[in-house]
Amino acid sequence: MQPNSYQNSLYDARDHDHHEKCRRHLFQFVQVELKDGTVIQGILHSYDRDKMYILMPKHHGHEHHEHHHHDSMHTGDGSRQFFPFFGPFGLFGFPFFGIRSFGPFFI
Repeated sequence: MQPNSYQNSLYDARDHDHHEKCRRHLFQFVQVELKDGTVIQGILHSYDRDKMYILMPKHHGHEHHEHHHHDSMHTGDGSRQFFPFFGPFGLFGFPFFGIRSFGPFFI
């Protein structure tokens, strides 16, 4: 079933808001609240049409949220690009549809 034009306009507006917010906070320390209540903090590294990518420490506490983020970025052709030069940090992708809110994190 194809979404109707009203649904398309809602998705377009939501995606535009996410992209604009990502553009404003790129390379800043951000806090992301997922729809399941999980709170993530890290550096907003990049974003694409569907996801935002957060640079954050790799540790075993993230394994229970494996469906939300990945240790690599997909390059579009199905391959993955790994980032070993980040050391103990990983680049994790969070789909916009799973995000309740995000913004700058102030310590």
